[in-house]
Amino acid sequence: MPEALVVADSGPLIAFSLLRRLDLLRDLYTSVLVPEAVWREVTSGSPDRPGVVEIPGCPWLVRTAIAGSVDGLLRAELGPGEAEAITLAVQRGGARLLLDERQARRVAEIVYGLSIRGTVGTVVLAKRRGLIPAVRPLLEQMRAGGYFLSTTLIESACATVDEIAR
Repeated sequence: MPEALVVADSGPLIAFSLLRRLDLLRDLYTSVLVPEAVWREVTSGSPDRPGVVEIPGCPWLVRTAIAGSVDGLLRAELGPGEAEAITLAVQRGGARLLLDERQARRVAEIVYGLSIRGTVGTVVLAKRRGLIPAVRPLLEQMRAGGYFLSTTLIESACATVDEIAR
């Protein structure tokens, strides 16, 4: 059964676009909200960039404007996408954030008390829900496509779902 709604930042959307597995987000969450700044970050640019073509073609990714303006702290400390994602999550009653960027995660958790799941955690959840057979191939495919994932993070994620280290 899908979890409640999630607010997505650019990094995870790019990663799942790179994998051509945005369907996992549809299957894991009842609704995936994408703030305007994130939408622009992911869908602008060359059509060969992951997300530019894929994101607009996914009706389950809901382009959503924030109400009002972004908190000054967020504007000063984070990029526009992360700032709007945190703002939208707060405005939606503390919705879970799909977010990878370390500083943004800290601000969201410590200052705003939000629940965070990153790209790797989402891949692990997909494995636990039976949506994918293994975590390692997807994480290695992301890394091969230029998405930064440390070997330690990959091994830790694989260990979480009892996949044997290489």
